[in-house]
Amino acid sequence: MDQSLHSGQGHSLAVCRTLAAWLAEDSSCTITFIQVPSKLEWSIHKEAHDYARGLISPAGLRPATSLDTVRKAITKCSQETWTRMFEDPAYKGRNFLHLERLDRDALKPTYINGGVWLLPVGGNLSVAVRLFRCILKHALIGSYYKRFNIPEPLTCDCGFHRQDRDHVLLLYTKLKRKTNWCPHYLKDVVDFWEENPSVFSFRPPLRVG
Repeated sequence: MDQSLHSGQGHSLAVCRTLAAWLAEDSSCTITFIQVPSKLEWSIHKEAHDYARGLISPAGLRPATSLDTVRKAITKCSQETWTRMFEDPAYKGRNFLHLERLDRDALKPTYINGGVWLLPVGGNLSVAVRLFRCILKHALIGSYYKRFNIPEPLTCDCGFHRQDRDHVLLLYTKLKRKTNWCPHYLKDVVDFWEENPSVFSFRPPLRVG
C-alpha cells in the first residue's frame, strides 16, 4: 500500500483504489494495522510477512518509463556527471573537502536512504549547516573573509596568522584530544561538530543601545 515512488508503485495504487471502493461501501468496513517486527517470527504474522515478501508484483505495461525507473536513470546520470566533472581540478576548485568511504573510495552523491551527507547528521539542522560550511569552506573564518574581501580579522583568536579550515580543525582537536587530526571519513567530521557546537557557527548579533 506504499504509494510513493518504487518499482511496484502501479500495483500499490491499484490496491489502494480497490480498498478505497471497499471502505466506502459501509462504515463497518475497516482495516487494522498491527506492527510486529519480522525478526520475532511470531506465528501468523510471520506467515503473512513471508507471503507478502514472496508476492511478485506486476511491473506494469511500460516498466521502463515508470516514475521510479526514470528517477533512477536521472540520478545515475547526475552521479556520473558529478564524478566526471570533479576529476577536473579547475571545476572542483581548492575549497571542497574530499572525504572517503571505509573502503578508501571517494564519497559520491546518491539519493538512497536520504543521501550521503545528510544521513549521518540524523536530522540535526545545526550540525548539518556547520558540516556543509566546513565541506564547502564557506564558514565565517579568516580565509573566507579574505576570499570575499570582507573587512574582518584574518588571524585566529589563538594568534596564528592564517585562520583557515584546516587550522581550525587542528586547533580544536589538539585542545580537546591532545593530538593533531585530519578528517578522512564523514562520520569523523559529524562527530567533530557534535563535540564542538560553537565551531563554524554564526556570531551573535551586536546589541545596539
